[in-house]
Amino acid sequence: MFKQLLAELKASARLRMGVALVIAVVWLYAILSLQEFRDELIQKYRGVSSKTLRLQSVLREGDWIARLDSAKALQAEMEGSLWRGDTVGLARASFQDWLNQEMQHASVSHPNLTMSAGNEVRPDSQAAGPEGELWKVGAKLVFDFNPDNLNRLLGQLTGNPHRVIVESLHITKEPNPRVELTVLAYFQPTAAHR
Repeated sequence: MFKQLLAELKASARLRMGVALVIAVVWLYAILSLQEFRDELIQKYRGVSSKTLRLQSVLREGDWIARLDSAKALQAEMEGSLWRGDTVGLARASFQDWLNQEMQHASVSHPNLTMSAGNEVRPDSQAAGPEGELWKVGAKLVFDFNPDNLNRLLGQLTGNPHRVIVESLHITKEPNPRVELTVLAYFQPTAAHR
């Protein structure tokens, strides 16, 4: 078989040219593949080098204790601004009562308050206590549009020591000017119920 192939190669110039061309194409492909592989390795090396340099510069900084204290203070501030509740149902009820009071203080007319279901949120870290458990309570407020009353209500919502998030605000014009306001609050279970 091998002798027959050699004999055909010696006899046919076209076959020799074709085999040489195939070998040249394979050789060129191998060189290009090696070049791409080399370029990828260079990119990886540069990325690792830049990360190493950044890490070394961070390690040279000596204010880690101050950063830790600052992070702990921020965590305490954030946890202090969370609402507290014994159960999800009580959390929803207290948020609903508070919103009703705030709407009365803002003198909004024809208020309609709808509470959404409380969802349990589990952060990646221990941001909210030992178990990292939070309850997200939402509400939808609908009332007649009056710029002064709306500004007063928004001021009361944002001025509250416990965080209230205004998720959406929509004002409709037809048939009567109405405001649709969606708000959220995050509740942390009280220590006795964790």
